[in-house]
Amino acid sequence: MELAEVLSIELCTYEFTPRPMIWPKETAPVIVHENGRTELRPMRWGLIPHWAEDEKIGTKMINARSETAAQKPAFREAWQSRRCLIPATGFYEWNRSTDPEGRGQAYHFTNPTRPLICFAGLWERWHRPPSKQPELFENTFEPPPPILETFTLLTTEPNGVVKKYHDRMPVILGEGACKWLEGNDLLKEESEQLKAQTM
Repeated sequence: MELAEVLSIELCTYEFTPRPMIWPKETAPVIVHENGRTELRPMRWGLIPHWAEDEKIGTKMINARSETAAQKPAFREAWQSRRCLIPATGFYEWNRSTDPEGRGQAYHFTNPTRPLICFAGLWERWHRPPSKQPELFENTFEPPPPILETFTLLTTEPNGVVKKYHDRMPVILGEGACKWLEGNDLLKEESEQLKAQTM
């Protein structure tokens, strides 16, 4: 199923190849609504607040609890004006209790009735401080970009299937996903519906 069949995307600046798994700090396709239009863009997983001095904070911001994100300093501005959707065909949760060696076992969750789902998220645009922008000494050396766009996934309590393996799961939005981009607070309603679903 194509994204265009689910959401009205007016601009796509990112040609991506679907991957079986996306890890934190990797780039993923993200849907945002900015300047009056809906766009699909590449963003790095792990939100860096605009006021952060160092990008390393992003490794701690891959997820945000939907119950408290609106009040947290790292997320509250994005909650108000920089919401996003992360399209996917499923998600993984890691359970260390089922692995005798404690390394963790990955479980993949999908929904046969919904080949394409959208997670609720938040995004930020971070400007790298001049002191952290290395100069270009050689043509073979590519400095990091001066501006990074990053995102975080909102999480909620797990439904009946996922809670057997993990105590949290991504917030999955239904047919009204675009309303989340427009600023409507759908999370409570969607979360209640989510608990009644099976993955």
